[in-house]
This record gives sequence, structure tokens and C-alpha cells, in this order.
Amino acid sequence: MQLTYRHSYPGTHEEVVALMRNEEFISDVAQHAGATSHSVHITDEATTVDMTLSVPGEVAKFVGGSVHVSQTFRWRAPEADGTRRGTVDVAVKGLPVAVDAVGILRPLTDGTEGIYEGDLNVRIPLVGRKVEQQIRPFIDDAFSGIERRAQDWLMRPEV
Repeated sequence: MQLTYRHSYPGTHEEVVALMRNEEFISDVAQHAGATSHSVHITDEATTVDMTLSVPGEVAKFVGGSVHVSQTFRWRAPEADGTRRGTVDVAVKGLPVAVDAVGILRPLTDGTEGIYEGDLNVRIPLVGRKVEQQIRPFIDDAFSGIERRAQDWLMRPEV
């Protein structure tokens, strides 16, 4: 299933890149996503958040009451115009579910644009497509949560 998200960040490109590598920010995103537990790992190459999320409703009968999700962002060095390209990988432990996406952070005159495009794949015979449709709202909410939290953090007054 194809996924496409466009984010608008009210900060400079450098501020957004720094935010995506800020452990407190990533923890805030996980908490607002409803994680019952989480951990953040930041290296020179990647930012990873591992979360346990409750699974409500009909999806639970396919995957259980909670899932362990690992989300990793990898950004390459900036291009001449400041644009950064990278990848976003989402894996669900123990389940044949994955999101593989490319990401672009592009500086604009009045902020930064984030573009994320990829695929949600659920490899469960006969019901995979149905599960994709049921999981998609959670993926959509996770990506929009990143934008909402970033906007909040970037609009905070300097201390």
C-alpha cells in the first residue's frame, strides 16, 4: 500500500535536522503516539525509536493487544541546496509488517518541508490487504504526530 506524507515545519532546515536527532524530542513523539514503553537510540548514522503500542479494535485479533514497533530515520549529508535525503524504516517485531520509505527534508524560505513516500507491506496470506487497511490509520497518525510535535517544539520560545 502506497504512503505519502508532506510536512511543513516552522523552523530552519538546520533546526529541523537537529530536532530529528534530539532524544527528548523523539521521546516526546513516542509518548504522544501512546507508547506504553519506548527507547531512543541516536548514532551518527541513524535515529531509532523502539516503542510498544497498544492495538485497539479489530486489528488486535490479527496482531494481539500490543505491538513492538521500531522506527529508524537515516539522513544523508546535505546536498548543495541544503536538501537532505534519507530513508525511514518501520518494522513490527514478530509480524510480517514493514514500512519502507524515502524521506526528503528541503529548506524553504519560510521553513522546512518534509516529504515521506513509501510502501506499507503486510505479508499475511489472504488477509494481508485487509490488515494493511486497518493498520494504515496508525501509520498515518504516527507520521502526522511527528509533524504536530515538531511544530510544537519549533514554536517554543527560546529559553
